[in-house]
Amino acid sequence: MKTRKNISSEKVRKSFFNSESAGATIVAAVLLLSIIFTVLAVVRIEYVPMWKTDAEQSHMSEVQKDMAELKSTADMVSLFTSSDSNTSAHGFPVTVSFSMGGGEIPILEPSKSSGTLSLNTERCRMIITPQRSSISNSTEIVDCGGVTYYSNNREYLDQIFRYENGALILSQKDRSLMRQSPSFKIERTTGDNYTVSIHAIRIAGDPDSISSNTDASLRLTGLYTEPVYDSNDSEGIDSFTCTILTQYPDAWVSYFNETAKNAGLEYDMDYAIDKIGSDIVCISFLDSSSKNLERLYVSKSVIQAELEAGGSLEVKEASDSESEENGIEDKSVMEMDKWYNFNKISDNGANSGVDLLSFKDYGTGFSFPTNDPYDSVLNPYSKDNNVFLHDQPYTLNLTFGFNDYTEFESQPTSATIRMIYHYTFSNTNPGTIQISGKSFDSLTGPKNTDWCLYNKTTSINITEPSNLTLNLRLNHQNPKYIEIDYLAVRL
Repeated sequence: MKTRKNISSEKVRKSFFNSESAGATIVAAVLLLSIIFTVLAVVRIEYVPMWKTDAEQSHMSEVQKDMAELKSTADMVSLFTSSDSNTSAHGFPVTVSFSMGGGEIPILEPSKSSGTLSLNTERCRMIITPQRSSISNSTEIVDCGGVTYYSNNREYLDQIFRYENGALILSQKDRSLMRQSPSFKIERTTGDNYTVSIHAIRIAGDPDSISSNTDASLRLTGLYTEPVYDSNDSEGIDSFTCTILTQYPDAWVSYFNETAKNAGLEYDMDYAIDKIGSDIVCISFLDSSSKNLERLYVSKSVIQAELEAGGSLEVKEASDSESEENGIEDKSVMEMDKWYNFNKISDNGANSGVDLLSFKDYGTGFSFPTNDPYDSVLNPYSKDNNVFLHDQPYTLNLTFGFNDYTEFESQPTSATIRMIYHYTFSNTNPGTIQISGKSFDSLTGPKNTDWCLYNKTTSINITEPSNLTLNLRLNHQNPKYIEIDYLAVRL
């Protein structure tokens, strides 16, 4: 028979064992949680970055497919506009979708990387300069525009995919590769006769950007296709130079070199490739070549593009300065109180090889004086890498004009010329200027090593942009020379 004392002792023992069991359970739970957190920490530190890298790399492959789809769609739209002149009238749009973000890992790292899709925020321009000794050189310019995807990865290397002038380019760590080629063909016809055909793609549309981690789309509408130049319509051709203004020169250099070699041309004998600065690439078919350039044909398709939103995103419109910076003029109307660079030039048969790019840029960090009129020294001034030089023993007459504009915003009453120049003549007036038949004062800036600014205004009376022409007469005095770094007009 149990006494009260025995019962009490038994209760104490049970309570002790129960508390010990509970404590062991808690300790085991804590240890288990510690192990779980340790495993998760190890996985997160050691494996998640690797998995994230693989996931973002996979997303970059998806983006490349989307950009390839953009190129094939643009090619298709271009084909439609060239085969059906009424396509633009129907306004048939095609939409291309883009996977902007990706690289998520369920549970462990569910957040997505993002990307930015930009339209016409980078400049791309193609300049064709045909050359023949018996006729004056003309320059044809196509402002190509383009579409760019910028990745914002967390682990994998950031990449840039760029579509410009029919080419798909991949850029990574300041290096660029041509992933899909533009329409630039060099073909051997018979013997040593060659034809070159170039089909440019111009992406028109206001500069715009979308940043998102989901989806976005781009709507394309074919406007028209037209011939730009055909040597069969003139007196033939001896040689030509194709200049590309781009942020991805390495890709174009490699592509031009491979294309020419595959056509059987030899470097420095039949063709030459020059990389000027960090954004200009030139390929030239040499007139000293044993090969005969039988024909050069250049055409262009104009495609209207518009970004469309989708998902979580931020839409950014490019500023006016960015619009001017990318060099794309989508309007056919010339505005007042705005500076314009000329996009057409003729040297009136001098065969000088003049390039309009030489007149577009000026030295970095320079601000123009507000004085008008002004014809005096700029101090300090450092010239741009690409300048026009006239040092030949003859007087050179250059005629500048415009190709793309059809009307004025309002009737212009005056025109202002702005030119940065430098000359070493001692006794000869370096040159004279006329615009639409109205004469300006002769160039009188001090001669020596100084750069000068010519900034003067005159009244004009013209009704169409085609009448807005500038005649620049550059004199000579051997062994002296004159350089021009910038030329623009404002109405």
